[in-house]
Amino acid sequence: MNDFSQRWTTRLHEGFPLLKAMQVQLLGDQSGWQLTAPYGPNQNDHHSAFGGSISTLATIAGWLWVSELAGPGVNVVIQTGNTHFLSPLQADLIAHVCPPEASQTARFLHTLQRKGRARMALEITVGDAAGLIAARFNAQYVAG
Repeated sequence: MNDFSQRWTTRLHEGFPLLKAMQVQLLGDQSGWQLTAPYGPNQNDHHSAFGGSISTLATIAGWLWVSELAGPGVNVVIQTGNTHFLSPLQADLIAHVCPPEASQTARFLHTLQRKGRARMALEITVGDAAGLIAARFNAQYVAG
């Protein structure tokens, strides 16, 4: 595990006890990463991934993405979020943030610098290593 992934995994486990119980890990580096959680502790009584785990993983992936973009010392919170479940997942969970257009990112950073507060809308997918997308999560985060 590199410094980036170790730093974030530690922060997630210490700051969010639920994520430690879910065994969430960040894999990758600043140029490309994903959040993962093993299937075992995140399954439901129907032997598929628990919807709460899927939504939580997606929520935190978006929060982490905006936190990295905003930089140190900027607080980020979720304002709204909606999970659309597409199919059952019976494998390790992988959350991936769909990067917004560069103009949206630039507008967010400009507004944050100018006003000290900005909003960012994101789409996050949760699926498996084979490419199945089990859920799409659309959310808005506020940084300030």
